[in-house]
This record gives sequence, C-alpha cells and structure tokens, in this order.
Amino acid sequence: MSYKIAFVGTGGISRAHAKYYEENPATQIVAACDIDPEKLRGFREQFAVPSGYADYRELLERERPDIVSVCTWHGTHSEISVAAAEAGVKAILAEKPMGRNLREARAMVSAAAENGVKLAIHHQLRFAASYTAVRKALTSGAIGTPVSLFWRTGGGMLNNGCHGVDLFRWMLGDPVWTGVMGQVERQSNRYERGLPAEDKACGVIRFEGKHELVLEVDMLGEERAETTYRLLGPDGMIQCDGHSASILTPDQKGWQDLELVPQPTPLEELIAWMEGGPEHRNSGRTALATEEILMAVYESARRHEYLKPPFEKLDSPLAEMVADGTLTVDEPAYDIRSEAALKYELDRS
Repeated sequence: MSYKIAFVGTGGISRAHAKYYEENPATQIVAACDIDPEKLRGFREQFAVPSGYADYRELLERERPDIVSVCTWHGTHSEISVAAAEAGVKAILAEKPMGRNLREARAMVSAAAENGVKLAIHHQLRFAASYTAVRKALTSGAIGTPVSLFWRTGGGMLNNGCHGVDLFRWMLGDPVWTGVMGQVERQSNRYERGLPAEDKACGVIRFEGKHELVLEVDMLGEERAETTYRLLGPDGMIQCDGHSASILTPDQKGWQDLELVPQPTPLEELIAWMEGGPEHRNSGRTALATEEILMAVYESARRHEYLKPPFEKLDSPLAEMVADGTLTVDEPAYDIRSEAALKYELDRS
C-alpha cells in the first residue's frame, strides 16, 4: 500500500518529518503549503515536491492526501489538524504542542475520533532507544518505586517543557497525574512562536504511584545545561540521554549499560496503526494528557494553589494572566523564536 503525503508548514522542523517519508518506500510527498513563498520554494526543491500552495484548505481539497504533516507555528496546529481530519485524510502527524490551550487540543482529538483519523503528535523523544530502555527497566521495577526526575530546559514551558512532561510519562508507562504546583514569572513582553511566554517557570508534578517530576524552565535564561538526566528510586538510579542509558543499583559494581533496542520512526508506527496495528505511542489521546498538565501548571500559578484533577479549564491560564494585567508588561513584544510568527498572531488577533 502507498500513501500520498502533504506538508502544511515548511520551516525547520519539517525537515525532520520529511526524512521519515524519504526513507519510507510506501510514502510520496505530493504537495506542500506555506505562507512564506521562499520557505515553500526551498522545501519543494530539496524534496522534489511537485505541488505548492499558499492556502492549506486549497491543498486539502485539490490533493486529497492520505497523511498530513502539520509543521506550522503553535497557534495553528489545532485549526489545521481539525480541517485535515474533516477533509478526509487518513492520518495526521502534528507538531507539538497540540495547541494554545486545552480547548484546541481537545478539538484535535475530537475531530480525529469523529472522522476516523489516526492523530499522532510529534513528541519524538519517545522514539529514542535509550528512553525506551529506561521505560522497560522502570516497568520491571529495576530501581523500585516511586521514581523522581529533575528536568531542566529553556525556550518556554509550552515549547520545550512539554518534552520533560511527555518523556517522563512515557518512561513511567503513561500514568495519570494526581497533582500539580506551579509558578511563573513574566517581567518582559516575551513570546515564543507568536504565543505569550513566561520568562521563567517551574512546577512539581505528581503522578499515580507517587512518582514525581520537578520541572524547571528558563531558570538559567536561555541556557539548557542538562543533557543527561538521572531518575532516582529507592533501589537505585538510572541515567539517560538521547543516546545511552545506564543503571546503578546496590548489588552492582558501578554503572551498567541498559540494552538499547532500535525503535521504529514515528511514521512507521503511524502507518502500522493505520493498517490495524496498536495505537501510536504518541496518539492524540495520549498527548492530550501532556497538554493538560502544562495548562494545570499555569493554572496553579494563576490561583496560587496545588491543583488536582479533573482539570477542565479550556482557555490558557497564561494567556488569561497576560490579558487581565496580572502578567502584562508595558514594553514592546519580542519573540524568542520567530518575529514572523509573532506578527502573524498579532495581526489575526
């Protein structure tokens, strides 16, 4: 079976998606869309894409693709994914985060379910062999329970903090969250790909089984110091990164490497799901929990409270704090990733 592929958004992350399709003989990129004609031209030349569009709706109507990769700015992930699902595509591989708020994320999942579309979110760290090896070790009780992890990153909580939340859930077997305490600071008029962003954020997230993630975002400015992380349990610890993983327990002499098993690509698992295989490890249903946790961290900061599920606030608590003056900063807006994305969002708001 072969599948026609279309891209909406041809910026930097689209190259990672395109590599999946280039390496898979069952797929062919037939069309791409971007509001920036130069980015579109470069993408089409690099990947020999026959058709180009400025309007994704026209692309969906004329090309009738089987799979759509959504590689646009954050604020458009939901609307494009919903439109693709309603246009009759078979599957969607959308970039993270799912949306600006829980409303948009839920809309994506609902549209996919209502139209029989397989929706996967590109939390690509779940496909690293090292993190999958950690998941296997934790599932076997190798370091006991509960497990704790400290995750530090930069670049905004919605953009990069989501990796820490989603990855920790993956390594633990996707447990439900049981409580969140969060704090944010916004002393500059900071945006990230067109969406309001905090200057600093931190959160403590607890999960079923008494596991705990301590999340720290931009506390060191734009610096992202850690590349190796340690998971601590009562019976030992595991250290891991995107390339290797090792374990240390009381009955061992020194660190022992965990066995790394090659993983499929996100596309390979998506196609397998389309053809009757198990649910994608990054399904929209699974990724929705990560979006919910991030919004709960913001809401905890807004209310100055420790929050427990269920969490039903559909609008972004961070955007709400910016709009109501709680986190408003009286200086020109700037974007840490894309001034074009900021202009796009401000022009359409």
